[in-house]
Amino acid sequence: MSSVSAYYTGKTVLITGATGFMGKVLVEKLLRSSPEVKAVYILVRPKAGQSMQERVANMLKCKVSFYILF
Repeated sequence: MSSVSAYYTGKTVLITGATGFMGKVLVEKLLRSSPEVKAVYILVRPKAGQSMQERVANMLKCKVSFYILF
């Protein structure tokens, strides 16, 4: 178990900016490397004519493949 995974085991995490570039990478990395995280909450606001639900749906459709960043 990595130190990141061990740190987040059983913890609840709040991520702001999850629909932005770095936010998407952060959410993906956290979920991939810390399967034992208790809960992940993301704070999303409506923007540019899109509702919060639309922005989250678009975020979930995006395949993040920037593993080299971490």
